[in-house]
Amino acid sequence: MQQDKIADVHILDGGIGKNLMFTALLDHLTVLKKICVMTPWVELFQHDPRVAHTSMYNIPPLHDTTHAFFKNYNNIIYKDPYKSNFLKGGLHMTDYWAQMYELPGDLDKRPNFYINKYREKELEKDILKLGKFILVQFTGGQGLKIDNYDNENAGRNYKRGQEVVNLLREELPNVNIIVFGHDNEQEPLLNTMAFNNFGGNPKFIDKVDFMILAKYCVSFITIDSSLQHMCSNRSFNKKGVVLWGTSKPEMFGYEQNINLVSEYPYCVEIDPKKIVDDFLNQEMS
Repeated sequence: MQQDKIADVHILDGGIGKNLMFTALLDHLTVLKKICVMTPWVELFQHDPRVAHTSMYNIPPLHDTTHAFFKNYNNIIYKDPYKSNFLKGGLHMTDYWAQMYELPGDLDKRPNFYINKYREKELEKDILKLGKFILVQFTGGQGLKIDNYDNENAGRNYKRGQEVVNLLREELPNVNIIVFGHDNEQEPLLNTMAFNNFGGNPKFIDKVDFMILAKYCVSFITIDSSLQHMCSNRSFNKKGVVLWGTSKPEMFGYEQNINLVSEYPYCVEIDPKKIVDDFLNQEMS
């Protein structure tokens, strides 16, 4: 007798930040059993004890009459706020996702992901050498480095990152600043440690490493991109400053952070001194 299929597979698409936001739901979705996840970012879920298996988002063509791949699952579940009334605004994406899944409406909105403990052990000595450090992200939109990146990225990228770094250096000369972002997004920021190359000796090289660094940073400054969701993991208890342009903190942000919204449309135009003053006045880890 063939065993009944018990596994549900949840299909996710979109960017790293969106996938990390989904982790806020996992405790509720896995009360009775683990789930499987199909996603472009399998590495985000590979070390999560609530996820039995994760695979690349690559749906077989529907003209494959055997449908062998999906026969292995009990239910195939795809609920995407980006293809719903969520786009009208007015509700945080985690809350809207919870509604789609018929979950309680008072969920903790913060991401709830598990880091790669094996990689954390490998990086432990290098992390300790950093001392106190801040993570910053002023450009975004690339989960993977792509050709012809739109450096303007209007409504999202912050163009005055070097000014912010200079002010931070004056106020916190003994704190390291580590930049999250691909090298085709902006000119290198002086007096910082780069995303993928520290003085020619790569150490912290990708999103998995920065999910770990988020646990150890004293604080962060970021645009509305993946670093915001990494650092806002509920188990890390971090607070930082998030810079907003076209997108809205009410839809994608977290209340524990200082959310600074541009007064100008379609750009992130915020005074660097305002950013650093608010950053310094917050209660950091």
